[in-house]
Amino acid sequence: MNLVKHTLRSFFILIGISLFSAGYCQQGDIYFTVPINLKFPDNISTSGTVQDSDSIYYDWAVLKLPPKYGKTGEPTRLVFMAHGAGGGVSENDWFLNRYALKDSLLAHGYAVFDVNGGPLVENMGGSWSVQAAYKAYEHIRKNYNVHPGIFVSGFSMGGCSSVNFVYRHSNIVIAHAMYSPVLNLYGQAWQNPWLKTTRKAIAATHHFSDPTGNTWDAKRVTGWNPLFINTFYNGRDTVKIYPVPVKIWHGNRDKVVKIDASRSFQKYIENAGGYCELREIDSDDHGLSCGNPVMNRELLLFFKRFDQ
Repeated sequence: MNLVKHTLRSFFILIGISLFSAGYCQQGDIYFTVPINLKFPDNISTSGTVQDSDSIYYDWAVLKLPPKYGKTGEPTRLVFMAHGAGGGVSENDWFLNRYALKDSLLAHGYAVFDVNGGPLVENMGGSWSVQAAYKAYEHIRKNYNVHPGIFVSGFSMGGCSSVNFVYRHSNIVIAHAMYSPVLNLYGQAWQNPWLKTTRKAIAATHHFSDPTGNTWDAKRVTGWNPLFINTFYNGRDTVKIYPVPVKIWHGNRDKVVKIDASRSFQKYIENAGGYCELREIDSDDHGLSCGNPVMNRELLLFFKRFDQ
């Protein structure tokens, strides 16, 4: 009997070693840090001395590999999943692990990653979050067998993070998807803050001259407020230049993040001849920002249309 147990044990150890060597083993969460600069340059000073500096902060990131990830062979497709204000990434926890929206992506061979985006969970899509996401992408590309071209997704506040990432790194982005996204920092977040900390977080992450969050600073969000980036009036329509195909799901009666900016986002892109789908759902539930079985299936199908 002991001989049988020993033989079976040896067999399963050998199988495990073979699977590990081939890179086909069940993967858990992989947590790591990336360095970002928390300092903002002083472009107001007329001094001839250096008015920029480093303040390195090690931001937490998480990577989840699909069950059949291979260390060699065909590279795995990667998806950046930008979290909302409900929670981010720590040294051993990822807020989006609580929801099933990533499950079908993983089951169909996609790897997913996210970053906290700086010292605040409410990263508001500022430069910290974009720095962190790109540094995490570079780390993953260096250490794992993934395609250079990625998909990007954003959930609630992650609408800001994901749009700003797409605009700054469109050369690596294939397509973009968002659930109940924040696309107008003033109209959807400043005027309708979802937490007591929201305005102060906007002030901190966008380096407002008044850090208390009591004063809106329009100049500091120029180039970072998604609805208005590359958006202009051409004499007939408001048009928006967007570099990749994008799809949005949004509850039409969402009170936390109202749908108006999603509608405008789509309209402006289409006015410019771009590609933007808007899927309005008959719901008042902002919880849709973390998906549901129907939306998660459609997310997979949307990405697969552009996955070659």
